[in-house]
Amino acid sequence: MIEYIVLSNFGSDAGYWVFRDGQWQHVGGWGVDSIREVQAGLAVLKASTQLRTPELAQSVAELITKAIGPELAEHAAGGQTVIIA
Repeated sequence: MIEYIVLSNFGSDAGYWVFRDGQWQHVGGWGVDSIREVQAGLAVLKASTQLRTPELAQSVAELITKAIGPELAEHAAGGQTVIIA
């Protein structure tokens, strides 16, 4: 089964959306500050792919993974694909 998690700035309780069983389901309970931190970290990670120095990109990826990895793992345990909208 394929599941997608969509993080975005829409919604009222800083939750996220999961595409499961052919439909979108809203999941609340992710604090506003936490989801903003994760979104910012993912944006930095995305931007780091444009760096020309491989060691620098790898270092950024390691720092971001260390910083937001536990938060993502708490909400995205399993093989979901995370989409930043």
